[in-house]
Amino acid sequence: MLVRTNEGAAMQGRLNQVGATVTIVGSILFLVAAFLPISYRVFPQPSAGKKLESINAARTEWLVAQVLFGLGAVVTVIGIGLYAYYARRAPFAGLIWSSVALLTVGVVPWLWQVYARAADPEWFAQDSFPMWPYLFYFLVTEVGLAVLGVALLSAPVPTWVGLVVIGSMVVLVVLTLIFRDMVPLAFYIVTLLAGVMFFRQ
Repeated sequence: MLVRTNEGAAMQGRLNQVGATVTIVGSILFLVAAFLPISYRVFPQPSAGKKLESINAARTEWLVAQVLFGLGAVVTVIGIGLYAYYARRAPFAGLIWSSVALLTVGVVPWLWQVYARAADPEWFAQDSFPMWPYLFYFLVTEVGLAVLGVALLSAPVPTWVGLVVIGSMVVLVVLTLIFRDMVPLAFYIVTLLAGVMFFRQ
């Protein structure tokens, strides 16, 4: 019986580490996409013509960036989901599952956006995308991460981690509502922090 108990504890520990690692990898994939040279050249550029010119000059890099943006977002949610499964018997499990549900819903319009960017760069460059899918992704992701932060207040991680996650998301929600825009790499800096804390449990 003791051997089985020890084996169960070891399996739970491995599941925690797998969830943490997947969360970290997903966050890094997104951040890599955000810091690729093509992202620096295109996203801050106000001119539609110059945006399209930059994309056409490095079409492969643009496609790679969009794949990484989409893959990073999905892998991060999977990682947090694995952590939720690991913590399924904890008192805060419901909060983490709620966070996973919100993040999953939020990532759907994001995947549509990155697919559209890759498939029709001209449409993207001309700013023809409707704004609501972006806002939906931003706000639902911010709320989902804030819920994760509340869960982390009861998790076996330092209290400041949960407070940082909650506080940063409150600020980002306010900024999103004011500017009707957001730089989503901020989300994945937060999930990278959470993944590292999961791993250190």
